[in-house]
Parts: sequence; structure tokens; C-alpha cells
Amino acid sequence: MKDVLEEEIVSDVDIAEVREWAREGGALARHYFNNVAKKRKADSTWVTQADVEVEQLLRERVATRYPTHGVMGEEQGVGEIDREFVWSIDPIDGTGAFVAGLPLWCISIGLLRWGLPYLGVIYLPILDDCYWAGPDGPAYRNDEQIRVLTAATIDDNDWMAVSSYAHRTFSISFPGKTRALSSIAADFCYVSRGSAMGALIGRASLWDIAAGMAILHAAGGVAYGLSGSALATTSLLDGRNLSEPIVVASPDMVDTLRGYVSRR
Repeated sequence: MKDVLEEEIVSDVDIAEVREWAREGGALARHYFNNVAKKRKADSTWVTQADVEVEQLLRERVATRYPTHGVMGEEQGVGEIDREFVWSIDPIDGTGAFVAGLPLWCISIGLLRWGLPYLGVIYLPILDDCYWAGPDGPAYRNDEQIRVLTAATIDDNDWMAVSSYAHRTFSISFPGKTRALSSIAADFCYVSRGSAMGALIGRASLWDIAAGMAILHAAGGVAYGLSGSALATTSLLDGRNLSEPIVVASPDMVDTLRGYVSRR
């Protein structure tokens, strides 16, 4: 009987509704874009009024619709995480890009079940692109199904997403191009759609990757640490950062890409 009840609860999570939340948050953030006051947080990263208001909006939507679920977010921190379902919210992933007037920032809403990626929605308001995946897949960009890139070789036009500080932290011998998109969630999106061959993710918390991991898995991708260890999202529920950098790619390419990266 318990399994039946749990299945009924799961089926009540309406991803179409979550996509509307993401668009609502995106519309709110756009009012501030190119006209935003910024300040530094304790960790020296930027925060804006848009970050604060979008997270509050999304927390209110979750609390109203799913009052028994836990919520964690970048601006208000970790709440009740000892729940079957925990929402992991980054109200604006890529705040640095947002502040700089660059377009690749997004609203990232992930849902975890027992600490594992379950559902994800990432919305890029300036591009009007919504990436999403439910628990049973597949993954989508808007209404188009997407899949990670599989290739036997790498040429000059293939590219790998990296962080904006990668040149200070890593030695990278990838034979194609590297691009810094300034948003971890966007990195996941472009790998999942088969545009980027892979991505190198350094410092990240669960709210940076929760939605992206759900979309990546549904698109056939995987994430492994530089050491070769599989990523365990359950260890990040308390708000800690990744214990090591990760590489995101298709299963047949992830080890190859790991081989091109070393820490300085």
C-alpha cells in the first residue's frame, strides 16, 4: 500500500506547472536585466534583488503546491532536507553574466527524490529556451527532444564548456575549443542538447546542478569526477560544494574528456 501511495504522490508532480514557474521567475528577472543593483555575498559572489525575489517566488509556489516537500536554494539556504522530495533552486544561475548584461543566465529548478535527481527545468529567459525532463525522460528543449552528442573523434569545431576561471585552475589539452558560458546550468543544457561535447564543472553546489543532472540523465549523459568517481548528489544535500571537479558528457566520451584535464 505504501508503494501505491508513493506512486500517487509522484504522479502529482506536474512538470508543466514547474515550467510555468520557471517562466514566471524569468519574467520577474527580466525586469531587472541591464538595470540591476548588485552587491557581494560573503563568498565574494554577486547577488541581486532579482536573485532574492525569484527564489522567494519559487519557494512560495512550492510551499503552496507541495507543502510536504523540502526546499533548498542558493539565497535562503538549506531547509528541510530529510524529506523524500526536496526542491533545489537556483533563482538565477549565472548571476555574474546577469550583472554583466550577458544573455546566458537561467532559472534552475530541480527536484530530488531521496537525494537523487528526479525532475529538472532550466529556463533561459533572454533566449526563451526551456530545457526540461521528468522522471521517466526523455529530455526536451522546448518541445524538441534532445540527446547528448556521441562521436568517435574530436575535431577543431567540437567544443567543451568550462568555467570562467578554468585557466587559473586547470591544465586543459582538449583538441577542440573551450567556451565559458558563465552558467553551470547552461553548461548542462548545451551538453544535453548535443551542442557541447562535454563540460568541466568546478565549484558547484546542489542547486547549481540538480536540474541539470535530471536533464542530462534523461538525455543519455553522465557526470563523473576527475578521479573517475560517479557523482553522488546525496552528499550535497547539506549545501556543501562538490568534493572534486566533474566532467559531464556522453558515456562513451566522458573518460576521454577526463584525460584532457588536470588540476594545476
